[in-house]
Amino acid sequence: MTLSAFAQAALRRYATLFDATPDVRARLESLAVSLADATTTLTTQRAAYEAAALAMIGPRVEVKLVDLHADTVVRSVKRAADEAGVGTLVFPAGMQPIVKPVGATEVAALRTLEGRIASASEWADREAQRARIAAVRAEYDAALLRRRDAGAAAADARALRDDAKESFLDAYAAVAAAIKELFPRDRPRQDVFFDEARAARGEAADDDDPAPAT
Repeated sequence: MTLSAFAQAALRRYATLFDATPDVRARLESLAVSLADATTTLTTQRAAYEAAALAMIGPRVEVKLVDLHADTVVRSVKRAADEAGVGTLVFPAGMQPIVKPVGATEVAALRTLEGRIASASEWADREAQRARIAAVRAEYDAALLRRRDAGAAAADARALRDDAKESFLDAYAAVAAAIKELFPRDRPRQDVFFDEARAARGEAADDDDPAPAT
């Protein structure tokens, strides 16, 4: 955003040093205002996107931890089922089809496991173990929903940031075109409004960061 700040300062300072007509003064001020507005919008949307990306960290961490917690509970329930003599009934394919998946697939497997536990009517500890699976399944499901919502919010914020970036670049290009129109065939006067060193490095709106992981 330093390119924008440089251009705005030059646009407003120029008429205090040079004999500019009222029309030129008004035009320069109008350009400064339009560039300032576009810059403010981009700065705001960039900050909103960064905040949304950071807000994803908590839900992403929660999903990983809940996934580990769910696997731990499943292993504990498997031991209890084996001790009760219903291990093969409750876990006909073992634990891997339940603990190996992650995300929604594991939630579905946990729900299926709940049903198998409920059908083991001869198991004295059945209801307590089913309740443990139900609780961790609900915990997992809620964590996935929070991560999904955080990801959607970050995607929306990124889209707004990208729109603001395009608008800023359009505004910056419009200023450059207007300066050429105001001072035709006067390259030194045109150049004074722009920080060429930074422009050569492409710093007009240089924040092409990757989308956050989900």
